[in-house]
Amino acid sequence: MWEAEPGAFAGGTATEVEERVWAIDLGFQGWDQVIYAYLLAAPDELALIETGPASTLPALRAGVAAAGFDFGQLSKIFVSHIHLDHSGGAGAIVRELPEAEVYVHPAGAPHLADPSRLVSSAARLYGERMDALWGEVVPIPEERVRPLNDGETVEAAGRVLSALFTPGHASHQVAYWEPERGAVFTGDVGGVRMPGSAYALPPAPPPELAPDDWAVSTERLRQTGARRLYLTHGGAFDDVGEHLDRLMPNLAEVEAICRGAMLAGEDDEAAAARIQAHTEGRIGAARADDPGIVQRYGWASPSVLSALGFRRLLARRGEIPRADR
Repeated sequence: MWEAEPGAFAGGTATEVEERVWAIDLGFQGWDQVIYAYLLAAPDELALIETGPASTLPALRAGVAAAGFDFGQLSKIFVSHIHLDHSGGAGAIVRELPEAEVYVHPAGAPHLADPSRLVSSAARLYGERMDALWGEVVPIPEERVRPLNDGETVEAAGRVLSALFTPGHASHQVAYWEPERGAVFTGDVGGVRMPGSAYALPPAPPPELAPDDWAVSTERLRQTGARRLYLTHGGAFDDVGEHLDRLMPNLAEVEAICRGAMLAGEDDEAAAARIQAHTEGRIGAARADDPGIVQRYGWASPSVLSALGFRRLLARRGEIPRADR
């Protein structure tokens, strides 16, 4: 099975992507652009959208310092969903900062307060690599977790963010819409896309992959009229309409690959290899300009997870036999 190789980038850089917004590159597994946290700054408050995993907390701290701020000023944390690459560091931050609160979908809140099931599920996938990938996942006291309603607005670092429930990748996915500046912080509903490539890859892990819901969520992003998408995996993109147009057709391509492989009796490793070959083909000419781009896509959305996600989905639909039969 194809696996991404670690890189040598330490992370901890901060780029001001618009006024008082910094993209902090967390250097996940030694690669740039794979996971970003977004820092919002006001004179009296710092807010963070996404934390990345606990394994990248040193890079997050370095990035906040590189942007010119004191990490201890952080008081509001917004996570798009509870997968460890997006929220795994939240508990460790809250443990250190007694004023910090974490905003999340109501269905995700119990798993931040008690991450044992989340960690157990991840451990079945990652085994001995758990600590190196994700670090320590720390529970968050319930009173420090703030469940959000769909459409609820929260003032953060001089901005007003609106929570948009956008399921598909996960049932508890939230995007954060800032109408004043026409920006959406998408989490994974906006897909994975590396600079230099037009390929918008929708990551499709188990257990909650729901393409029909994802299509509705993509349309919801479109209807905001956003001028910029801030992807957790890949950064900022301004070709909003074109990017969103690609997402669902790209997901359908991977679904067709998985259906064909699995109906033919191929195992998850073979299906993942087919997805990987497809991804590399869709990245296209960008591979010549950026030799590391395949690794970046691979760390942001491992092909094997999409194979597992579609196997569960297709079995749930009754299109392929369940694995336990």
